[in-house]
Amino acid sequence: MPRGRPVHRPALTFSKETLAKPSVGAERLSLVDRIFNRIVVEIQAGRLAAGKRVHSVRQLADECEVSRDTVARAYDKLVAHGHLESRAGSGFFVRQHGRATWTGIDAAASQFLPEWWRFLLVQPVGNLASTPGLGLLPPDWLDETGLSKAMRAVARGSVRSLSGYGDAMGYLPLRQQLQAKLRDVHIDAPAARIMITAGATQAIHLIVLAKLRESGEPVLIEDPTSFLLRDRLMACGLALLTVPREADGPNLEVLREHCVRHRPRFFFCSSVLHNPTSSHISPHKAFQILRLAEEFDLTIVEDDTYSDLLSPGASSPATRLASLDQLQRVVYIGSFSKTISPGLRVGYLCAAPKFIEWLMVYRTVSEIAGTSVSERIVYQLLSQGSYRHHCAQLRGRLDEYRQPVIEALRGLGCGVEREPHAGMYVWASLPYGLNAVSLSDELFKQGHLLAPGDLFSSAPTAASNMRFNVSRTLDTPALPALRRLIEERATKA
Repeated sequence: MPRGRPVHRPALTFSKETLAKPSVGAERLSLVDRIFNRIVVEIQAGRLAAGKRVHSVRQLADECEVSRDTVARAYDKLVAHGHLESRAGSGFFVRQHGRATWTGIDAAASQFLPEWWRFLLVQPVGNLASTPGLGLLPPDWLDETGLSKAMRAVARGSVRSLSGYGDAMGYLPLRQQLQAKLRDVHIDAPAARIMITAGATQAIHLIVLAKLRESGEPVLIEDPTSFLLRDRLMACGLALLTVPREADGPNLEVLREHCVRHRPRFFFCSSVLHNPTSSHISPHKAFQILRLAEEFDLTIVEDDTYSDLLSPGASSPATRLASLDQLQRVVYIGSFSKTISPGLRVGYLCAAPKFIEWLMVYRTVSEIAGTSVSERIVYQLLSQGSYRHHCAQLRGRLDEYRQPVIEALRGLGCGVEREPHAGMYVWASLPYGLNAVSLSDELFKQGHLLAPGDLFSSAPTAASNMRFNVSRTLDTPALPALRRLIEERATKA
């Protein structure tokens, strides 16, 4: 190095010991992912500021005593996820994320959500002691017997069915089964208007790809809402307009105000068993939403992923926008990931004929084949009648767990303002206004995975909220650990 040239020392504390003694739950991660996660944490904590240069590949490899290829692959992954940028001849730098400045957007909604928690709730790592924040049912709640029979039935079929790419709309017998299934919720959707997708997430992706291609375009979402939906829309460069979700649905005054000021073309919402509150849209609000859609030429994307966890004879009113609109302005999305298996990745969407035709154009250029085998497995479950029985059992078990979980949370001093009567989730507020992310960080070190409210909402009040999965909360060590931490923080306060 030439004399007088300053020696650059990146502000990243890393060592061989960091990898040798990973955090709780990270023992099974590869070295690449351990480096990736550690740097993400450093960035999120502000110890690596935007524009800051990180170690060179050689420096970090030497300090951690790993191969340069391992570090290079970790850096490539960080670049791919938008955390770092590579500058030719200079090295790797923390990326400066742009912030949306368009008038009318909630400032917090324009920021990326905490990467660390998104990663954990989608890809939980290690042998965790408990997972009350995870958005999946426990593995032993799945219909293993029915699923095994369905898989064997598909395996006995002719392999010639796999000799081509399959129907771009999805397996026809499954679409016909879905046509009959949707009649139960008063939606008239011919098979030609039903498209099978790789889960609800791919359905949303297709809609964005086909209809929302302009960066900065305003779209409406509820608040709180699924963090995966928020991530997907923000990753596509869309400007999010948040509509507060109340006990009986979205705030209509805010919804109208956004429509008047910004003229968005799409509204993403959930009518039944909303994530994370498990609430429903009331009939009178559903009617008013459709009137606004007509007035402002608004397309509504209705995510009904948790539909089958609501009993057909439920006493609590549940009105689906698609059943009132009959797919004129509503695009209806469903999924079997929560009820059958997240690994099968089978969902579907229903829409008006012209909308389906437009989606087909983009689907055929973005992928060649669908999920043919998975679609046939789901068809077997639906056509043999075992799926209905399985869902009834799931609803019964959730009903058995829900109230005890609510009572246990209230025993900790948590508030449950909207007490759900169905579904997987309870949306609770921590006592004393305690910060949910701070508590979740501490509890994760003890092996407990929770879901802090900031992941689902940009509202300031959400900082003390948590989403609890009732099937993964009761009789776990998470609640005693949470009680101890609450008491400890309350004493210090």
